[in-house]
Amino acid sequence: MSTRIGKAIRAARMASGFTQAELADWIGIADGNQISRWERDVVTPSAGNVGELSRVLGVRLDNSVGDAVSC
Repeated sequence: MSTRIGKAIRAARMASGFTQAELADWIGIADGNQISRWERDVVTPSAGNVGELSRVLGVRLDNSVGDAVSC
């Protein structure tokens, strides 16, 4: 499955000034390696993680098409 959500996550993270490790800590996952995998579209985050990313980064992320829209 090819999505663009990874690019949206990376762009929102960079705009927010978080490192991958910091973002991982904020959303309650073990380390920044998972954030890296999401950003490279190696794996797609779960719906719950998309919700946490949206909350922390202040953007709406659509898991099905990978669009990010500023809130």
